[in-house]
Amino acid sequence: MRKLIELSDVLIDEAELGEKSFAEILAYALSQFSSWNRTVLPSKSSHLPDYFANHLKADINSLKNYANRLTGFKNIDDQQFFSPGLSPGLYVIGATSAAGKTTFCWQLLEQIAERGEDCIYCSYEMSDLELFTKTAARRLFLRDKQTSLTAADIRRGSWSAQLDNVISEVASSKTNLQVLELQDESIDELLIRLKPLCLNKQKAPVICLDYLQIVPSSKESTKLSVDDSVRKLKKFQRDTNSTFIVISSFNRANYTQGVSFESFKESGNIEYTADVVWALQLFVLNSINPNNIADSRKKIDVAKRQQPRQIQLKCLKNRQGTNYDCYFNYFSAHDYFEPCDKFIENNSKSSERKQ
Repeated sequence: MRKLIELSDVLIDEAELGEKSFAEILAYALSQFSSWNRTVLPSKSSHLPDYFANHLKADINSLKNYANRLTGFKNIDDQQFFSPGLSPGLYVIGATSAAGKTTFCWQLLEQIAERGEDCIYCSYEMSDLELFTKTAARRLFLRDKQTSLTAADIRRGSWSAQLDNVISEVASSKTNLQVLELQDESIDELLIRLKPLCLNKQKAPVICLDYLQIVPSSKESTKLSVDDSVRKLKKFQRDTNSTFIVISSFNRANYTQGVSFESFKESGNIEYTADVVWALQLFVLNSINPNNIADSRKKIDVAKRQQPRQIQLKCLKNRQGTNYDCYFNYFSAHDYFEPCDKFIENNSKSSERKQ
């Protein structure tokens, strides 16, 4: 409290002098909050007999609040857990180019929010207009599969009677999905903004960060920056009992080969810190020869032009259970991921879906 009073006095003095803009004063306040937040707290200590006697049942019962937290993608919900529920934890999702990682995560959060959950999308890259028009385009497509309107068309002013119905439907819903548009906030400043949105709730929200590599940092390298961010995100997730989904980009060397932990090698120690690691890739990457670069690029270009694109989600790590694969038809023009059966792997121009 003493620190807060001293800071308020400083801020008032700065405002009265008029030598700094409101943005500069706010940035200074956030930096001070950030430094307080970095104060080392004593480690938690638990004694085995005491924990079993007084805490074990309560902690297990608290997890029951999340038993019905589903992704809305039936194939993931069937595979991810021995019992349904998107448990609190740190989830990292990486993707190759054109696999639709932002669209996938945005649809996932919207589906969770439609079930009455609180969801927060933290975007360093896309505006709320870009994200919300993805929703409009997807819902319009689900109403009318013949529609030609895309999210970009809607932003340019294209309209239809069906789109009017979609807008009215969403506007009257109680879907609690909010976007935090971010620019220069460090990971510490972001977590300060998020903390009040997580505390004093019976059920912490689902949060998505888009994306890890562009979070501003003073670290000397991207790897050090990502390591620092992931460590702080995991601590925040554990302290708030939230479900935190983090989007990570892949290094370009992995754009022409199947995904693995090697794809994350420039993304810090994700495999050690994350509870669940997902990777999205074009399914065609299972059947190309990475030593034949020209042929690989040709097949990838063909796969990108497909509508829908064939996408495979690989679970590379899962503290909740076993690893697995899931498959999706990705209607990229309409920002929609549709769960489907496993694709048939072959070398022909068109990979048929297993019926």
